[in-house]
Amino acid sequence: GADFVVHSLTKYAGGHGEVMLENIDKIVFTLFLFTAAFQDAREKSISIWLLGAGGFMGILLPILQGGLETERFLGILPGLALLFLSRMTQEAVGKGDGCFFIISGLFLELFLNIRLLLYGILLSGVFGGGFYFYSRLKGRDVRKTAMPFLPFLVPVWIGMVML
Repeated sequence: GADFVVHSLTKYAGGHGEVMLENIDKIVFTLFLFTAAFQDAREKSISIWLLGAGGFMGILLPILQGGLETERFLGILPGLALLFLSRMTQEAVGKGDGCFFIISGLFLELFLNIRLLLYGILLSGVFGGGFYFYSRLKGRDVRKTAMPFLPFLVPVWIGMVML
C-alpha cells in the first residue's frame, strides 16, 4: 500500500536510495491527501489544523526547492472555483473540498490538479450513481445523503502516480 506509493513517488540518487528533494513535495502531498480523505470519510469535514499544516508545507517546500514561482499559484484556481461553487450552492459543494484543492494546487501544477478533480468527480459520480440505484432497488430514498468527496481522490491519485 503506502510503501508502493512512496516508492513510486521517489527517484534514487546515485544508487544510494536517497529521496531527491523535488519528490518530497509529492510524498508530503500524498500524506496530506490520505489524512484529509480519512478525516472526510470519518467526520465529513477536514480539520483546520490539517489544512493549515498542508498549506504551510505547500509554501515551504517550494521555497526550499529554489523559490516560489508565480506559475505555482495557478494550481489553486480549481480550489477557488470550488469555493465559489460552494457559496453559490449553499454548500452543496463543501468548503473543505475547495480548501483542499487550494492546498493541493500549491503542490500540483494547474492541469494535474484539474485532472485530480475531474477524475475524482467521475469516480464519485459512478459510485454515487451505483449507490443510488442499489438503494432504490432496496426501497430506500438516499437522494439527500451526503457523500464525502476526498476518499475518491485516493485511488485517483494512486492511478495518476502509477501511470
